[in-house]
Amino acid sequence: MMPNTFISYSRQCIGFVDDLAHKLEKQGFKIWTDYLSLVPGRPWAEQIHNGLAEAELLLLVVSPESISSRSVELEWRHFLEHKKRIILLVFQAVPLPPELAGLEWIDFRGAFAPALKKLLQRIESPTPMEKPAPQSGFKAPAVVWLAGALSVITAVYSLFAFWTFLIPWVLIPLPFRIFKRNFNLSQVQTALWTLSVALFFSFGLSLELGVVNVDVDFDYSNYFSLYNFTLLILFLQIYLIPLLSILLLFVLRLPAMQRWGRPEASVPKFANIYHPNILQPKPVHYHIDHAPQDGVIARALAAELKKYGHTPAEGLASADEVLVLLSRFKTDTAADPEKQVVYPILIQRVKLPEKLSKVQWIDFRKGVRNLEAIAQLLPQPAKLLAALGVRPTSSGQTAMPNIVLALVDFLIIMGMVDLGSFIAYMLELTNLNLRLVAEYESFHLLQMIFMQLIGMVFSGWLIYFMVRSLSERYGWFAKPGAVFLGLVTVLGLFFWQFLLGEDLNAWLMKYGILSQTMFSAIPFIFMFFGGFIVGAMVLFRIKALRFWFPAK
Repeated sequence: MMPNTFISYSRQCIGFVDDLAHKLEKQGFKIWTDYLSLVPGRPWAEQIHNGLAEAELLLLVVSPESISSRSVELEWRHFLEHKKRIILLVFQAVPLPPELAGLEWIDFRGAFAPALKKLLQRIESPTPMEKPAPQSGFKAPAVVWLAGALSVITAVYSLFAFWTFLIPWVLIPLPFRIFKRNFNLSQVQTALWTLSVALFFSFGLSLELGVVNVDVDFDYSNYFSLYNFTLLILFLQIYLIPLLSILLLFVLRLPAMQRWGRPEASVPKFANIYHPNILQPKPVHYHIDHAPQDGVIARALAAELKKYGHTPAEGLASADEVLVLLSRFKTDTAADPEKQVVYPILIQRVKLPEKLSKVQWIDFRKGVRNLEAIAQLLPQPAKLLAALGVRPTSSGQTAMPNIVLALVDFLIIMGMVDLGSFIAYMLELTNLNLRLVAEYESFHLLQMIFMQLIGMVFSGWLIYFMVRSLSERYGWFAKPGAVFLGLVTVLGLFFWQFLLGEDLNAWLMKYGILSQTMFSAIPFIFMFFGGFIVGAMVLFRIKALRFWFPAK
């Protein structure tokens, strides 16, 4: 019979712990770990104490964060004091406290499957350890080295997309961050998706500036010449890098990489998949404590609760169960978790008050969902966790609905493209023979360039405030109509920049200067076609947006 098992860990290793817990459960283990076992509506301390008391085996995930964690130390010291079995799972080798140095251990720094097999064998058949647990040295699964190698190539080629700023800013440090486990998957995905398009335009800039000639060919008399090597690097950005970018995206989402990375390097997901089918749950006298700005969510939740026979209380004090919608508009409640069943529901990232920080919460930061499950399982907190439990996130992990994240990423990309395009546009102009123009009509030339600059600055200012309002659910652009108006205004400014570029081309023709600059048009082209894609996404996720925007 498999022992009751308590997993002690730092949430910086949540991907590894999540996969390990589910695989052990499939082997028949009864696993206790906070986000899988803490029941909503009940204080944590008592639940954790009971979990430690009932467990027969402690699996301690060794990492710098877990060994330095005071709460983790309390857990393993509890097991030592009660002379219960502890097995160290070495996720990262770090100096260990003397009390842990001689304990049983399994090295999980390499391949996961063989290490899991050794763990199962050790649990069933304990044997003396031949040597102590490693306390130094770096090891990583093979897929991490593969991701690192691919990221080095994309980092080098991101330099060709210098004019976007965002792409090299994210991809150049990526190899180092992969091995440090602290890359932001959301940012990396955005940069990799846009890298291929940016490189295409960079290649066009290279042709225009004469860096590359469309008629050039390889020197077949000397295959290994510097000329051939340089030409190969330039042409690979069009034919190879798009494939490598897609491959790297695929690798970063592999289970091994999801185990390796910190929460911000992982794909947010539900801890469990459970769909209840309870048509007549036991009625509950409830109260929804919320700010007026979260009224849309509160009304939707109340309608679902009413449908399943639950009745609203006259006030917070008379309610058997209290559901607290927490957001920037409401960060605390008068409900007492010691006297009532309190369900904190996080709408967006907020700092929880002390009394609610010790109560397991329901996470709606990635979007309001499964209201039907809440209504069916309100009388059964343990099953409610199984239906709505979300794998813990960290402060570095993006916590907003996917459609809002898509809008924010789109706006940030457009801001970077506009800034980078202006710089690339200036490079295009410097490649032209503007001596006569500068000599006779320098003011007019500077005036047209200054107008381009004004368009870029004003659109960047709009984008900044739109991104901030969308992310924080606060400000003038935290309204659907204002966002639409802002997007149309930015598109209009980009179109104006495009027309200014065309006017400048026509004006230069008077001096016999053939100008075919393209970067004045790129922001408009990007936003025009990107807007169709994002617009289609909005239509399919309009309900999530309606919940995200504050009520009037």
